[in-house]
Order: sequence, then C-alpha cells, then structure tokens
Amino acid sequence: MSQLNRTMIKFKKIYNKFINEKAVKFCIISSLFIFLLGLLIATVIAFNFGPRGYNIWDNFISDLGSFRYTPAPFILDITFMITAVLQVPIYSYFIKRTLINHTKSNLNPNNMISKKVSFSTIKRLTNISLFFLILSSISFFGVGVFSVDHPTILELHLIFSITLFTGLIFGALFSGIVIFLNQTRIPRFLGIYMVLGPITAGILYLCPPPSVTRFFLEWIMLFATLVWAIPCLLIMLNQIKEIEK
Repeated sequence: MSQLNRTMIKFKKIYNKFINEKAVKFCIISSLFIFLLGLLIATVIAFNFGPRGYNIWDNFISDLGSFRYTPAPFILDITFMITAVLQVPIYSYFIKRTLINHTKSNLNPNNMISKKVSFSTIKRLTNISLFFLILSSISFFGVGVFSVDHPTILELHLIFSITLFTGLIFGALFSGIVIFLNQTRIPRFLGIYMVLGPITAGILYLCPPPSVTRFFLEWIMLFATLVWAIPCLLIMLNQIKEIEK
C-alpha cells in the first residue's frame, strides 16, 4: 500500500469521526442555542444600552459588533466564531448523510425531471453546495474576527460579509435543486424555497425597493436563511435520533 493510500485511509477515518452522529447532534444543538441566544442578547443590549441606539431598520447586523452601537460587541464576535466552527461538521453531515445517502435508489420515479438526472449529477450538485456552505462557515468566522471595529487594508470584514451571504445563498440554491430532483428527508416544498427564497432576498438587497433600507434587507437575508436552516437542522436531529435507536 502506497503512502498516499495510507494517508487517504487515515483521513477518511478522521472524517468519519468528524461527522459521526453524536458529534453532529452536539454541534446542531449547540449551534442553534449559541447563535440564536447570542444574537438575541447582542440585539437587546444594543437596543437598550447602545450609545447611539440600535434598530434593524437603520443598522447592519455587524453593527452589533461595534462599540459605536453596543457596550458589549464581543458577544456577537464570539457567537459568530463559535457557531462557524460548529457549522462545518453539520454541513458535511447534511450533504453526505441527509441529501445523498442512498440517492442512487431514491431518485424520484414520479418526477419527469429526475428521470433524466444521473446519480453523478446529483453528487456534483451536492459537492458544489458543500463548497459554498463551507465557504460561508469560513466567512462567518472571519466576520467575527475582523469586526467593523478592526478595519484592515483589504477591508476583510466587508469581504467576509459578502462571501458569507454568497455562500449561504448558493449553498441553499444547489441543495434545494437536489431536494427538488431527489427524494430526501427534506420536504420538497422546502427545497423549492431554498432555490427561490434566499436568492430573492439577495437580489432585493442588491436592488433595494424604494423606501426600504439595505440595513433591513440584510436582516431579511438572515431571516431567509433561518427559514430553511432551522427546519433542516431539526430534520437532521430526527434522522440522528432514528439511527441511535
């Protein structure tokens, strides 16, 4: 056996441990709790105790990580960084175990489109989705590290903010296409939303309607992500619960 093959086997063992059910279950529960609670606490503190006043109509989400708007910007930064790390095994499990597990036998026979779609095509779509979702996790971590109070020459906060939402939008898009074409644990109507909802929110952000602020539309992009992310996480928890029985 060559050194490359031995390395690949070791990597596969580590990867399988990385996305085992117990680890992913812990990450799902922890990420939901930490992100939602951290975001809520950061918003409440900024709204009630911020030196300039804070609201979702006139402020970006990132302003929750600035001393200009809150006395405790570290709450948002730490929340983002911890959540970003927890997301990586979740996204891997979501793609490899929830979307494409047994895909070969699950291509929807009643769907005229899926009759023309091969397993390899589905796998390519899920790999593209995983790329964008992992990109969003890396960017999520970067937004927490390079907050608006820590400007850099390369404007890293802005770059990570852009790639964060880009990753989430296109990760949802390609995952939604797979759900639409294939029988998975995720309801098909949710897959359709994943194709249309996040990208619509992104277009509205880029081309805001009259009298609607980009600050508010950034929050809409976040809510558009939570609409599909939370149900998918709950479905994954139920999947893991069935496996553990």
